Amino acid sequence: MAEYGVLLVGGNRTHQETHAAGFDAEARSRLIAVTDAPDASDERVALSRDMADGYGIPFVPDLGSALGRSDVDIVSMCPQVESRSIAGPMCGESGKAIYLDKPLAGNLSDGLAIRDALRRSGAPNQMYSFVGLPWVRAAKECVDSGRLGRLVGIHSDVLFAKGRAGSAPAGAVRQEKFPVDKYTFVDAKREFFDLGVYAVGLCLWLSGKAATEVTATTANYFFESHAKRDIEDFGAVMMQLEDGVVATATGGRIGYFSHQKGGAHKVVLVGTNGTETFDAWTPHIEVSNAELAPELPPPNPVDPMMMWRSTRSSGGNPNKGTWEALTSEDNWYPVDISSFIDSLDSGARPEITAEEAVGSLAVLMAAYESAASGTRVAVPRT
Repeated sequence: MAEYGVLLVGGNRTHQETHAAGFDAEARSRLIAVTDAPDASDERVALSRDMADGYGIPFVPDLGSALGRSDVDIVSMCPQVESRSIAGPMCGESGKAIYLDKPLAGNLSDGLAIRDALRRSGAPNQMYSFVGLPWVRAAKECVDSGRLGRLVGIHSDVLFAKGRAGSAPAGAVRQEKFPVDKYTFVDAKREFFDLGVYAVGLCLWLSGKAATEVTATTANYFFESHAKRDIEDFGAVMMQLEDGVVATATGGRIGYFSHQKGGAHKVVLVGTNGTETFDAWTPHIEVSNAELAPELPPPNPVDPMMMWRSTRSSGGNPNKGTWEALTSEDNWYPVDISSFIDSLDSGARPEITAEEAVGSLAVLMAAYESAASGTRVAVPRT
């Protein structure tokens, strides 16, 4: 029998789609209800109701009432990023175990408020990340083993291959603005924010060092939709870490056919005794044949970038048959959610909590400021 009841805060067309599927598939948890942030728009409330209907569970209009339910043990905190200033601290102070969306919040002050609420309540919490994946665990073992000597540099790429690329205006030079107040639109979202958090987080977690200053850039390389919204589809950051370690990270969205699988996901470690690379798709078998290249399905008008499960065409994306990976990357969320429940069972501290989450968020915010100003920016201590 499932031990942990899960409340979903936020619904369709957010990362909750994948969080909910992970908790639903985990034998030790069961979905209890869906709710949303107090300031959620009518559209967002309707999308949350859609998720509740899809799972056959109730929608609770009031967040406070939902958090007070005795059958709720875990809160999957995933309202729209712009609504987390109120909902985040409410969830953190509830005393329930909190599964945190990534990035933690849309600005550092909101992220710190969520972290501080969790500090006050003492509730166990975990933010979704890549740290449970086999290739990342192998990189961590490499650092911890000492075989590279002293770590002096680290690089991480996390690029997702989704969407029809090639439409970005040629030669356009994007000028970033800071601060930012909106991250997700119907046709696009800020990809360095959404995906750079993985790459930045890997650099900080693998090195065990905090960032002190950053230099960054954001750009439009692939998609017209991002350029029209004046948001980036790609970003890169150079970080000065403690103890003289230098780190670089890229995050963004590339075209569906720009990579043979799901996108470039890798880490390069540089030490005084050598260099090692860890890749999500290594080892793999490369297949050559005379088959015609697959075609993408017609874009959904409410999700042309194929961002969300609920709005993708019924046939799904075509299979890319040129690489056959020998290890599967299809279990990201189940692995992370199972590890969170393992920590609740054992009482162990998760590896990526709100404490680590605000460190990554501080780097992202400093990176946006650097991209806007064209200067190095100090990372606030959190």
